[in-house]
Amino acid sequence: MPPQFLRGGIMGVKAAVFVGLGLCFFVTAVEAGGSGAASGAQINIPNINPGVERRFELLRQKEANERMQRENTEDTRKMVSLAAELKQYAEAADGSALPPDAVRKANELENLARRVRNRLNDKMLMIRAH
Repeated sequence: MPPQFLRGGIMGVKAAVFVGLGLCFFVTAVEAGGSGAASGAQINIPNINPGVERRFELLRQKEANERMQRENTEDTRKMVSLAAELKQYAEAADGSALPPDAVRKANELENLARRVRNRLNDKMLMIRAH
């Protein structure tokens, strides 16, 4: 007598297909493990729809670009604010030395400018690589 899942209609066919696919994956995994592959070896399944992968890559690039734009905008706003504060320090100094707070702000301004420049350079390198 055939097993229960082979006896009855649509549900039986679905169950048989499911069991068959499970056996295929099991046999493939056993063959990969039996051929000397590492126990944690990954099975590579071919990409049936490469368009999906391309769309995901474009989405990741778009999100990275938007994140970079936000970071650059935020850093640029900080730079403008720091530059205005440094200008006030310079006007108040009248040729004397700047206070330590002004030096700290100048260093912060320099670091922000370097960070924005590096992001833009990295972006240009990525564009040229394509």
